Amino acid sequence: MRSQGQIRHQLKQVIFRHLQKQLRLNFKQRPDTCGFNRRVDLGVDSHVNLCGVTSAAGEPRNIPCDSRIPGCMDMARECPLWEPLKSKAEVKAEFHEIIQSGDRGVIAAEYPDIAALLWVLDESQTVPNETEVEAAVAGAGDEEHGPARSWWSGFLKKLGGGT
Repeated sequence: MRSQGQIRHQLKQVIFRHLQKQLRLNFKQRPDTCGFNRRVDLGVDSHVNLCGVTSAAGEPRNIPCDSRIPGCMDMARECPLWEPLKSKAEVKAEFHEIIQSGDRGVIAAEYPDIAALLWVLDESQTVPNETEVEAAVAGAGDEEHGPARSWWSGFLKKLGGGT
């Protein structure tokens, strides 16, 4: 059985990985991640996304930039005007706000593996903060905690069928 310290270290690593995933998604050049992309309603249950970059005259470009339209994904990847929807600091703040909220239902809906580790630790008030998470990842794979293993392999080992 793993110690509480090992589980807490694993929790910090999982939180860090989820944060990195959120950052990668935010900075991926896609129509839905561009800060200039705006939704225009066309009627009942119908809309299209358009590029909202304004020209020198103050007019928006109004070029379709919608992932549902063929060719728009490639156009967004190559667009020199693309800007991220949120800054790195905003993404980190939103992510840590959810994690630090302590609302197990919200955490479980978004990040079930984090909720499971919190449940194992039974720590609703002491979720690791941003500094603790980054420090844990910097020391990932050190001799004290050993190599990272998935919860699945540990589960199989308890059942007698894994390594």
